[in-house]
Parts: sequence; structure tokens; C-alpha cells
Amino acid sequence: MGLLMTIIRIIEIIFLLLLASSVFYHLFAMYCIVEFFGRIETRPAKPSFGPVSVLKPLKGMDPEFRENLKSFCAQDYPEYEILLGFGDSGDSAVPRARELAGESGGSDVRVIISEKALGANRKVSNLHGLAESARYPLLAINDSDMRVDASYLKRIVSEYQGEANVGMVTSLYKISDPGSLGTALESLTIALDFIPSVLVARRTEGVTFGLGASMLVSKKSLDETGGFAAIADYIADDYQLGNRLWKKGYKIIISGRVLETVVGRMSFKDYLTHQIRWARTYRASRPKGFIGSGITHLFPIALIFLIFRGPSAMALLALGGAVALRYATAYLLYKKVIRARGWLKWLPLLPLKDILSAVIWAWTFTGRKIWWRGRRYRILKDGRMESIDRRA
Repeated sequence: MGLLMTIIRIIEIIFLLLLASSVFYHLFAMYCIVEFFGRIETRPAKPSFGPVSVLKPLKGMDPEFRENLKSFCAQDYPEYEILLGFGDSGDSAVPRARELAGESGGSDVRVIISEKALGANRKVSNLHGLAESARYPLLAINDSDMRVDASYLKRIVSEYQGEANVGMVTSLYKISDPGSLGTALESLTIALDFIPSVLVARRTEGVTFGLGASMLVSKKSLDETGGFAAIADYIADDYQLGNRLWKKGYKIIISGRVLETVVGRMSFKDYLTHQIRWARTYRASRPKGFIGSGITHLFPIALIFLIFRGPSAMALLALGGAVALRYATAYLLYKKVIRARGWLKWLPLLPLKDILSAVIWAWTFTGRKIWWRGRRYRILKDGRMESIDRRA
């Protein structure tokens, strides 16, 4: 009995230390959010809006496919082209993309088919074909589910020119108006886990990665890293591209404009599948950072502390404080980033989301297999991927 009580006491102390670390992290994250969205941005007095090639790697019909692509066709920008890329000429979305290209009016929109596989990551092979077909020296690379406003290109090009030696301008993203349980959980995860973690990394170690939502790079700097062919076997192509630019001595800038991602009505299963893939990708790309991210699970840590400590005043205060701090962060992000009242109705799900995030974090260590775009892959220790699907 004495040994059991000693073990329980040690566990309590461990979780008390984890709790203190987690509280510090979340307070610092709130500071980073306020600092980032309240800063005065550096932009050139007279930016030079040179021509840009927008690269859109596509596969199948994403939710609101047409509306998302049309937002890129409506840019208030002097000269740009939009390249819609597919890795398979038989893709069901190719006819819709060609139709949009024919209706684009003043916009230069082309459909590019790149069926040659450079590696396991088919999206990178698609991007390689797009980059080879691009006419202009600046490349704006976007995930297929992004929607932007008319000032998007002017904004990121201005930020690209705002400092010396910039190799990439990349963008945060959000889901402002979820329409289902799965989408709401995804939105809360992006807002309350992903965005704070990126901004904390920015303040503590600098930005050493790209985010697939949007990456503005030059052909010249891309070629210096070995181009897309060099990262064709990696699961986290955005991380790899940004990290290789950073290693070459370039700066990575996070845009002050948060983009909207349109994911439709995700199911609960869709949410879990995506989060497991994302977590295993993060673990492979930044293993030490992923282990360290365990302290960010404030509410679950406080809950476990309560279970071992019992309903003491300290444990109950810790749990209440954890909930209060999480909701304070949610309110801050609502005011600074989300700005859509419909998002608030999903906030009661936050404790559930936090528990799920902690379970997914722990589950990530049990394997390396993922589902992505209807195919199964295994992530290797160095961040490369290999197909385990017979169709590949």
C-alpha cells in the first residue's frame, strides 16, 4: 500500500509540473497571438507587382470547388496566370477545371496534366509539372481547398518585398463557419492548437517551415533547393520546401492575412483520419517538437491531475483554471482571426476537442500508417513516405 501511494504521489508531482509548464505555454501563446496580429507590418513604400504564376495542385472535386478557384480568378493584380494541375488525365475534376478555364474572361487560366510520378508524394509530382509550365518568376502555391479575397496576391507580394532576403511568404488558415461536428472540431483544432503553435515557434526559434495553404517563392530560390524533385518522397512537402529555403539562409515570413480553407461537412471519422495523418506527419518532420507539444494539452493534463489527486481544492482549481485559460485563448482568436459569430456556437465542444487531441497525440506513437486522398501510406523515420496500396 505504501509503495502504491508513493507511485501515485510521484505521478501527481509529474502532472503538477506538466500543468505548470502547460499554463506557461498557453500564456506565452496568447502573448504571441497578440503580438503577431497587433504588429506594424513592414512593406515597401512602392511595391513592384511583377507577374505571378499561381500553382493549384488538384485531385478530385473539393467542396465548393468552383467557388474556391473563382476567387483566384478575381485577383486585383496587374499580371498573373493560374495553372490548375492534375496528376491523372482521367481525374473527374478535369472537365470542370477546363470549363472554368474557358470562362475565366480576363484571367489567364490553364489546365496542366502531369502524369509522371517523381516519387511517392503525387502532389509534389503535380507541382513539379506546374512549375515547369509556369511562365513567371514568382510562384504562388496553394492547397486546393483555399479561398482568397481579391487583394491576396498584392498582399503576399508586398510582404515578400518588405524585407531583405525573403525566400518564402507563407500563410495561416482558418475555418470560420463550420457546418458539421467534424468540421467544427477541425476548426477548433486549427484555431486553438495549430495557429498558436506556429506563432510560438515564430517567436522562439524563427519560422523554419512552409505551410501548404499558401507559399510564395521564386523559381530561382526553388531551384537552389533542388526543386520539387528533391522532395518528391516526403509527406510534408510544405515543411520540406520551407525548411530547405531556411537552410539556404533565406527568411520565411508568415503573412498577416489568414486564409479561409473550405473543407465542407466533415464527418467525425474524416476529422480523426485527418488529424492522425497530420500528427504523424508532424512527428516525422519535427520529432522533438512533436514530443514537446505534449505539454500543450492543458485541459487533459489538468483532468488527469484531478483523477490522481482527487477532488481537492488544488485539483479543482487547476481544472477550472485550465478551462478558463482555454476559453480566454478561444475568445482572443475569435476577435483577432475568426470574426464570425457562427463559430461561437461550437465552443462548448472545446473540452471534447482537447481530450481528442491528447488521445490522437498519444495514438500517433503506435504506428506510422496514414490514409491520404484514398490511398494508404507508411511514413518513414526521416519524413519520407512509401505507398502500401497495391494500386500505387
